[in-house]
Amino acid sequence: MVSLPALARLRSSLLHGLLLLVCCAGFAAAQEPPRRGWWRVEVPETESYSFRYIPFSVDLDAGPLPVIIFLHGSGSAPEPWQLFLQPLAEALEVALIVPRAASNLAFGVGADDRTLDAALADLRGVVAVDPARVGIAGHSAGGAYAYVLAYQRASRFNGVFILSSPYRTVLDVVDPDYTAPLRMYYGTQDPNYQGGSYTALRQQFQRLGVAVEEEIRPGFGHNDWPDSTLRDGFQFLLEQRYGTAGGCVPAPQRLCLGEGRFAAEVEWRTVAGESGVGQVAPARTADSGLFWFFQSDNWEMQVKVLDACAFSGHFWVFASATTNVEYTLRVTDLQTGQVRTYTNPQGQTALTVTDTAAFKTCP
Repeated sequence: MVSLPALARLRSSLLHGLLLLVCCAGFAAAQEPPRRGWWRVEVPETESYSFRYIPFSVDLDAGPLPVIIFLHGSGSAPEPWQLFLQPLAEALEVALIVPRAASNLAFGVGADDRTLDAALADLRGVVAVDPARVGIAGHSAGGAYAYVLAYQRASRFNGVFILSSPYRTVLDVVDPDYTAPLRMYYGTQDPNYQGGSYTALRQQFQRLGVAVEEEIRPGFGHNDWPDSTLRDGFQFLLEQRYGTAGGCVPAPQRLCLGEGRFAAEVEWRTVAGESGVGQVAPARTADSGLFWFFQSDNWEMQVKVLDACAFSGHFWVFASATTNVEYTLRVTDLQTGQVRTYTNPQGQTALTVTDTAAFKTCP
């Protein structure tokens, strides 16, 4: 026979064990890794939805993920794009957000900005997101809405990639600190290309000070492009940074190098008295970049800042210009405030700068 005290002790033990199971189950659920692959996110506020994609290939413990938001064209939807976007997400190790336009017509008619905000908040709730690498892309009307959002809203997008987009007017860039670089694609048989959207957008982006890369493909139409186009566009977005850990904020006239620790800027003047500020060309790496003076497709100068601290105790500055106009190049170490200035006299073919003692400011 079991005594009443023994039954009480048994009941207490069972309750304690049950509570442990409940707590552990809750802890396990809280620690459960985010679901990878496609996941539909409902946005009741806008009567729409979005898909997120977390790649299986990425190590979520390695650091925050870059993100690309992709906007479909008029009359389309996210679902047809999944087949094309998924392999890119896996290969480039980037998370995706693919929303549906709130209106059945196109992005920008309904409250699509709130759909994007909700989808991005959802993603940030399940994985760490790199705030400096959130890019936006889109096809056709989705591309037009992408660049409108990037420049007319405080979006903090690091870059824009558009495919076959129509023209929409952007009066000014809202963000005073950063103008997202842009890459655009057109096939020569695309009505938007032949109808003047390409030309009008080039003029608009030049007026806004947007650094532009472009891919124009003969024989392609509005809905087709080479196999490399999407990948190259996504790779372009992944190379951009909104601001930097070192403090340098990229701008059309400012080149950020050395993980943002160094800023390079250049001013020029011709013998005829014309003057201006060097514009950053889209081609760049972590340590080097290019400037153009007169035309965006005619680059004038390459600048490098190299970390040679391990064997020389200095950061090096190299620069090479293919010009004989007068210029002044300034490279600033934003960590210390030190500035190095390099000049070229009017009419002299520019000499190569190889300053291996530029900044004795290691580390």
